[in-house]
Amino acid sequence: VAVVPPPTAEAADDAAAAPAAAPRSPPPPPPRPYLTRQPSETARAFAERAAYLRERFGPPPADELAAMRQAALSMVWQNSRQLGCRYPAGAEERAGCGAGRPLATGAAIEGEMRARGATGDKVTA
Repeated sequence: VAVVPPPTAEAADDAAAAPAAAPRSPPPPPPRPYLTRQPSETARAFAERAAYLRERFGPPPADELAAMRQAALSMVWQNSRQLGCRYPAGAEERAGCGAGRPLATGAAIEGEMRARGATGDKVTA
């Protein structure tokens, strides 16, 4: 049986002076081969799409066709939320963004474009 000596006053002072460790981030989700960040997509929008896939479909499917379909539905979901895009009813239903759910109106984008024009493209978010 190992005996651990009680901490000394010096050890307590060293522990108090040491900076707190940064919280550990959760492990990355399993890779989805067809989920890639698009060239014009912000990091936040991509993270939202990835979270949508995890919440709606769970772990990545083993079937390649199902993985491609899920990635496409994540783009339908994101475009309808952010840009107000409309898709055929079946696609919206499978993506969970149609049938009475509120969609973007484009007002936010239009307002940002007006703000950029009024400020000479010096808009801060």
